[in-house]
Amino acid sequence: MQTFKLIKGEISFDRDKIIIVDDAKKQKRLTLTSSSMWTIFGIFSVLRYLKTGDQFLLWTGLVIGLGHFFIFVLTLSRTAQSEISLNDVKSVKARQRFNNKFLDINLKTTD
Repeated sequence: MQTFKLIKGEISFDRDKIIIVDDAKKQKRLTLTSSSMWTIFGIFSVLRYLKTGDQFLLWTGLVIGLGHFFIFVLTLSRTAQSEISLNDVKSVKARQRFNNKFLDINLKTTD
């Protein structure tokens, strides 16, 4: 087994699986909660526009609501598994963005 230490966790490559120890599940719950609250805020802002006619409420509500709804849907499409079988892995790619390093593990679909 080969283990790599990360800033906020570790990733281990075993013979037949990948084991990830991090706070991804906590971050996913936090993002879903935050995005849903901001989406609701956007909806209420648009509803207040319907009552007052203030254009600022309409546009800020639309931008905030739709933006965070998009983030909510994207977050739902990601998985936060802590153990992945190598048979389920389609590809693994290391990336770097803004001086942060990422490991993207794409899984095979179960069609």
